[in-house]
Amino acid sequence: MKNTLARLSTYKVLICLGIVSGVAELAYGILNQSAIPPYVQELGLTAHIGIIFAAFLLVETVFKSPMGSLGDRLGRRPLIVGGALLSAFTAFGMTVVKKLWGLLALRAFDGLAAAAIWPTMVAAMGGSVGPQRRTTAMSVLTVTYIGGLAVGPLLGGIANDVTDSRLTSFYIVSILFLLTAAIACFLTPHRSREETETAREAGERPFRLSDIALGLKAIPDMMVLAFTAFFAIGLLIPIVKLFAMNELGMSETGYGGLVFPIALAVAGASLLSGRIGDRWGKARSVRTGLLISAAAMWTITVVRGVWELATAGMFLGIGFVLAMPAWLALVSDMASPWTRGAVIGALGTAQGVGAILGASAGSYLYKLVRIDLWGIEFATANSHYSPFVVSAGALTTCFGLSLLFVKEGDRRRIGMAGEGEAIASKGESERCKAR
Repeated sequence: MKNTLARLSTYKVLICLGIVSGVAELAYGILNQSAIPPYVQELGLTAHIGIIFAAFLLVETVFKSPMGSLGDRLGRRPLIVGGALLSAFTAFGMTVVKKLWGLLALRAFDGLAAAAIWPTMVAAMGGSVGPQRRTTAMSVLTVTYIGGLAVGPLLGGIANDVTDSRLTSFYIVSILFLLTAAIACFLTPHRSREETETAREAGERPFRLSDIALGLKAIPDMMVLAFTAFFAIGLLIPIVKLFAMNELGMSETGYGGLVFPIALAVAGASLLSGRIGDRWGKARSVRTGLLISAAAMWTITVVRGVWELATAGMFLGIGFVLAMPAWLALVSDMASPWTRGAVIGALGTAQGVGAILGASAGSYLYKLVRIDLWGIEFATANSHYSPFVVSAGALTTCFGLSLLFVKEGDRRRIGMAGEGEAIASKGESERCKAR
């Protein structure tokens, strides 16, 4: 009976965190995929779109580890609420600012907000369950992320097309972030049960500046993997919607209509991927997912039909949702409750550096560079396929690295050596058995 009540309490926490994450991801889906690219193009700043995205990613990258560590000390709720309020302000500010420097400044503040929200959210998810169910918990975040990608471009595109204004989607984003902050006040736990029990058993641990660098030193192999994977993703961030509009002749609504069913299919697959990862093994899930994603990206470089591209994109997403929750769960398993935010933040730093370089390179490749490999012409009339070619190569490299670095049952335990950590580790082991 006690175990049943504990399980129900766990699912309640996961649902609450999923609701908060879902609203925030919808806002980011509209902002990054629907609002910013056509607005920047309308302002005549298309050549700078990579820099605009890079400003966001740079600040997010620099502050992810400090913000994750701050969440370990202050609790999860203040970071999520504060980040959402800041993003609401920056989204509204985009409707006023027309100059490049202003857009860069707002995107930088938005990066600070994202750095507060996402490592904290991942750490909260990881602390809400034991290792046996951690991949399932992380898949909840993946579902909300894919859901944001599915609904965001469609909702933002329809809003812009109906009102004949590029600003409407920014107003929607601002409202959604205010809603995120409001519901996070009620649905986000201040600390997970695991964190509360650890603090009670081992005592509150004071903040240390060394905690910020802890993850950077503890998981260099995982950081290399993260950098490579998100370099591949970053290549596509600033150009996907422009590719659909310029190369395939789609309207904003048409692009959203294409993405919507693909993302829903991927979201459905992600509901299963968590349980597959917990049963099948985290390492195997990571490797298989990366292999599927790499194969799908290579397919995108050689097909030209809309639905052929859509099908390849669907498999790309399926590979992503199979690999990412298992990967986050694996890293979360390595960290003690009071260092989980810092460790996840460090992983996010590597992801951010990769995404920054990828976004900058993606816009350059899209505008200037054509690539031919092995006699196959990847850019027939222009360079619009070049970012996809480089992304495919990066994902293939990432799969190779996963064979070297990702191991089932990795024995590293970060932050569990001395000063009561042994007590906490023992307590965590007993809780895992109970779950």
